[in-house]
Amino acid sequence: MVTKTAERNHNVHLRNILTGKEPGKLTGKPNLDKPHLKYYPEEALLEDLPQNTMYGYLYEKNKTNMLDIAMVFDIGTSQKEITYKELFEQIDNLAENLLARGIENNDKVALCFANTPESVYLIYALNKIGAVACLIDPRITSKALERDLKELSVKMFIGIQEVYNTFLEANENVGIKDYIFVSTLNSIDKKAIKVLYTLQNVKENNVSHSFNTKWKSVCKHMNNKSTYPPYSLDKLAVISYTGGTTGVHKGVLLSNDALNILVHSHKYIMGDVGRGDRFMDILPQFMIYGIFSLHLALCMGLKTYLLIDSSPKNFVDNLIRINPAMVFGGPVHWETLIDNPKLTSNCLSNMKSPVSGGEKLPLSKEKILDDVLIKAGSQGCMCNGYGASELGGSVTLKLGKQSAAGTVGKLHVFDNAKIVSPDTGEELSYNEVGELYITTPSLMLGYFKRESEEEKAIVKDQDGVRWFVTGDLAKIDENGDIEITGRRKRLFVCGLNNVYPPEMEELINTIPNVKSCVVVNVPDREFREVPKVHMVLENDTEESRTTVIKLVKKCISENIGKEVLPRYYEFHAELLHTPNGKIDFEGIRKQDMKKMSD
Repeated sequence: MVTKTAERNHNVHLRNILTGKEPGKLTGKPNLDKPHLKYYPEEALLEDLPQNTMYGYLYEKNKTNMLDIAMVFDIGTSQKEITYKELFEQIDNLAENLLARGIENNDKVALCFANTPESVYLIYALNKIGAVACLIDPRITSKALERDLKELSVKMFIGIQEVYNTFLEANENVGIKDYIFVSTLNSIDKKAIKVLYTLQNVKENNVSHSFNTKWKSVCKHMNNKSTYPPYSLDKLAVISYTGGTTGVHKGVLLSNDALNILVHSHKYIMGDVGRGDRFMDILPQFMIYGIFSLHLALCMGLKTYLLIDSSPKNFVDNLIRINPAMVFGGPVHWETLIDNPKLTSNCLSNMKSPVSGGEKLPLSKEKILDDVLIKAGSQGCMCNGYGASELGGSVTLKLGKQSAAGTVGKLHVFDNAKIVSPDTGEELSYNEVGELYITTPSLMLGYFKRESEEEKAIVKDQDGVRWFVTGDLAKIDENGDIEITGRRKRLFVCGLNNVYPPEMEELINTIPNVKSCVVVNVPDREFREVPKVHMVLENDTEESRTTVIKLVKKCISENIGKEVLPRYYEFHAELLHTPNGKIDFEGIRKQDMKKMSD
């Protein structure tokens, strides 16, 4: 077993070989040579990693700057500023109230929120008392919510008012007795806006009446006299659901260490971004990337603008209005800057780190966006990142011209990668394409009650090192730049949502009169890519086609969500097959692309 000290010393030795400070021979294998290390200072390789809870780490980073603005709750027409002092007061009061309500160390609590201050307070309050925050998408259907709540066995449910009816329907077969709802605009001071919001919820019947649903019952002032659980290694902090690389709905288990170390590693790559700079937070907090980016921004002391609106159509308007130093978005967001007449000279003068992730940004568009950003006064070019929910968030970042064009940049300092042949399982050399494996201190503890899926996603090598099997095809060059070349799994991103064609196909095939089907991804201006369904019907008439389309929409809306509804449908006498008799997914997609280009 290699000790931490021996590993650190070896990494310093590798760095010195890579930089020419020491003689030595490299192996030609990225995993063993670790070419990314030469871009980090020696002290980064030798330092101790944080050992703290998420709450404790956040406090340590900000305890001497309590009057700084931590968050700005921004709904466009109104804003609410919250200092670090106010942030910790809210967290501490919630922690005491949750303890008084019976929430204890290791208990699971479901949080179903948009990007609101209340969600932030709750995540850290639960962390402070040692409870586990189970993050749930507020757009969830009642059937899916019932499934998740049964699986998690949560002790309490807290959500925004908009999910009240969804929860009540789901809870009929679950029986959670302790639940609380809060207005999405609870933190906004303007009464007129709150009145309009309340009237809208009354109209939609999302109004809770019983006493235990009142938010004020868990945020009243209390004296902080309790004893809180100390830090412990690999303590579960967060559960967030994902489809991962396989499309199977599963909860990702992340520890305090995973999120803290991931934040810690970013101090070597964030450049000039620092305390007091503005961060525009559009990634929802029910996503791992949302939790990671929020924790990163607050621990860095950034002035974090919480936006409920994450839609691409308003992205440019929000960018210009806030003029942030750092933003995390997907290609679907950044591509809205191209040929946008709203962008003027110096309108993005504060921009230092425009970060894109979640899906590959084409090289052609990356170059165009760099020019657009420069003309708008940005101090930084596009920063392409790569990561996964199972990795806690981002594990690579391309910073300007330091990394090769078309790549997702280099690994963070504490991470490692290798390229494995999908056919032989052997590790490949530089510039050879194979499946990308990643190991990182931010790697998930596992999947919640999905051991068979965990066995597919994580493999151990002969030294006991855990590697995440990404499902992506990639290559690594001698400078450590990683280029994603494709996917082994059938997966794509629609807006901010992962789409898993096999999951959709399984549902569609249960619909009466559907003989067979295929779901493929086709381009879309607003969401970048959207699902298209190809079907063969048992009884194919105009009337039956209309009926089947209605049933498909209903089935997917109820079981997956409205956000990923197919936009296009095409009917066939027979689907295209490969010579060996399998459905030719790629051939069907190529035919679609040709039709759209014609």
